[in-house]
Amino acid sequence: MNTEKRITVAGIEATLVRKNVKTVRITILPPDGEVRISAPRFYPEASIRAFIEQKADWIKKHVEATQTRRSNAPKNYKTGERVWFFGLLYSLHILENQKKTGVSLDADHITLSFKGPAPTEKRAAVLNDWLRERLKAEIAHYMPIWSERTGLIPSEWTVRNMTSRWGSCNTRTGKITLNLQLAHYPAACLEYVILHELAHLRVHGHGADFKAILDQYMPEWKERKKLLNG
Repeated sequence: MNTEKRITVAGIEATLVRKNVKTVRITILPPDGEVRISAPRFYPEASIRAFIEQKADWIKKHVEATQTRRSNAPKNYKTGERVWFFGLLYSLHILENQKKTGVSLDADHITLSFKGPAPTEKRAAVLNDWLRERLKAEIAHYMPIWSERTGLIPSEWTVRNMTSRWGSCNTRTGKITLNLQLAHYPAACLEYVILHELAHLRVHGHGADFKAILDQYMPEWKERKKLLNG
């Protein structure tokens, strides 16, 4: 059974996971840059901490890079801010006191229109609702394609704004959850995450059997994963 504990080394907060592995491994999880350290069950913690200190600069660099990539959404939701939408960059345009509230997309802009004044929270909510619906439409297109190819069919799927993973699969219920942030990335990334979670319906872990499924149905999955995680 795996065990977890939180540790802080050289200003880096990390989750230390004890499991059946042979070496210490550092993983930076998107989209927030969460640091996870996998280590053999009986490996001395002092040695693990020394290893983290040795890699501190590398860890901080990659955490910052991961967090920067997550900044696909605007910070203040003002005109002129940039928004990534399925891998393409758009300028945000805000219009207040319009006839109706809505979102429109053209070649260069995503325009948010509001009936009256629109505080930041309202702008964020309207944009995220729009992104959610557009992402759902893409999932509704790609999920049946990959289910047919693999023979792996979820009981249901949903979209949620997640902080530490791109997707999840409840292997007991067969339900798949996909991260709202995928709306910012190319469709190739969404397809990879869909296949990844479908594969968990057959294989729970990420071992050789799991990777064999990815290799079989998406030989270039490593490139897509790299595109997603940078």
